[in-house]
Amino acid sequence: MSEILELKLTGIAHGGEALGHMQDRVVFVGYALPGERVRVELTEVHARWARARLLEVLEPSPARVAAACPHFGPEECGGCQWQHVAREAQLDYKARILRDQLQRLGGLKKPRILPTRSTPEAWHYRTQMVFYPTDQGMLGLRRTHGFQTIPLKHCPILHPELEALYRDVNVAWEGLRSVDLSVSRSTGEKLVALRTRGDEAPYIEVDFPVSIVLERRDGQVQPLVGQPWYMETIAGQSYRLSAGTRRPFHIPATEQWIRTVLEMLQVGPGHAVMDVYAGSGLLTLALAQHASLVIGVEEHPYAMEDAAFNCGPMDNVALHEGPPAKVLRKLQDPIDLAVVSPPEAGLGHRIPQNLARLGARRLVYMASNPATLARDLPKLRQANYRFVEAVAIDIAPQTYYFITVALFAR
Repeated sequence: MSEILELKLTGIAHGGEALGHMQDRVVFVGYALPGERVRVELTEVHARWARARLLEVLEPSPARVAAACPHFGPEECGGCQWQHVAREAQLDYKARILRDQLQRLGGLKKPRILPTRSTPEAWHYRTQMVFYPTDQGMLGLRRTHGFQTIPLKHCPILHPELEALYRDVNVAWEGLRSVDLSVSRSTGEKLVALRTRGDEAPYIEVDFPVSIVLERRDGQVQPLVGQPWYMETIAGQSYRLSAGTRRPFHIPATEQWIRTVLEMLQVGPGHAVMDVYAGSGLLTLALAQHASLVIGVEEHPYAMEDAAFNCGPMDNVALHEGPPAKVLRKLQDPIDLAVVSPPEAGLGHRIPQNLARLGARRLVYMASNPATLARDLPKLRQANYRFVEAVAIDIAPQTYYFITVALFAR
C-alpha cells in the first residue's frame, strides 16, 4: 500500500524537483516549490532518498503561478518543468542549484555565484526542437515519465516560425523515430531532420521552402531536399548551422553567454585564445573579433565544417580537427586565455594540464550541466586553476535547464 504524508519543502534540486525531508531521507517532489507544505504519495523509496508524487498543495509559495500551457503537468508533456514558477523565482532557483552543485559535488565552501543572467524572451523563444510520433499519426512531445508521446494543441515556448513549421510537417508514419525541426530567426530558413528505423529515407514532396535531411544512426547526414544547413545571425555575426550538430535554440540567450565569456576572459588585442570543444565556431568567431589569434579544437566533423565556413573570412583563426585531448598534447604554440565547452562526460584526459602548459592564465568553463563542472573541479585544481566565479545563463526559461559560465585563473 502506498504511503501518503505531509511535507514542508525546503529546497530545490538539480532536475527541477523541490525537496523536503522524511526522517533521514531526502524526498524529491516534482511540480512543487520550496517553502510549500504539501501532501504527497511516495512512489520510490531508497536508503537515503525517496521520490513522491504531488497530491495537494496545502500552503502554496508566493512564487507559484498558473501554467500557460494546456499540456503542462505531472502526467502531461515533459518539455517544461517550471511553468508553475514565477520568472524571478526561476532565476533564483538556477543560482541556488549551481551553488549547491559546486558545494556538494565540487567541494567549494563559499563559491562566488553571480545573479542568473537572462533575457526578456521567456516565451516563444525556441527555434529548434525534437518531436516524436504519436499513436494518432501526428508529431508531439514525450510525457514527463516514459516514452509515450502526446500531440500538441499549443506550445508557448516555441518561436512562432517554429510553431508554423511544426504545423506544416505535423505528420508521422510507421518507422519514424523522431523529427528535429529548426528555423532561423534572421533568414527564415527552415531545416527538418528525420530519424527513421533502419535509416530508410521516405519519399517526400513539399510545397514550401524547406531543407530536409535524413540523420542516420552512424551520424551521417543524407540530404533529401535542399541544403543540410541554414544561416543564422548571432551577436552580429553570420553562422552556418548544420544538421547533425548541436544548434542554439534560444538566440538572445546564446548572445548573452557569448557576451559573458568575452567579459570573463577579458580578451583583447595581443591575446592568443584557445577554444576547446569549439562546435560550429560560435565562440571562435566571436573571440576572433577581439583577439590576435584564436585556436579552435573540435572533434565532430560536421561541426568542424561549419566552424571552417563560419571563420573562413578571418585570418587570425586556426582550426584543429580531432579529439581535444589528443590534439592538445601535440600543440606547442603559447596561448594567454582558454575556453572549454566539454560534453556531459566532462574534460578529456589532461586538458587542464595542457592548457596550463601552453600558458593559459585565465580559463572559462562552459557547462551544459553544473554537475559536469563540479566533477571536473579536481582536474582543474590539479593544473593549479583556481575557481573565481560562476554564473547561470537562463538558456531555457520554464525549465530547470541552464548553462553555466565559470571563470578560473592561475
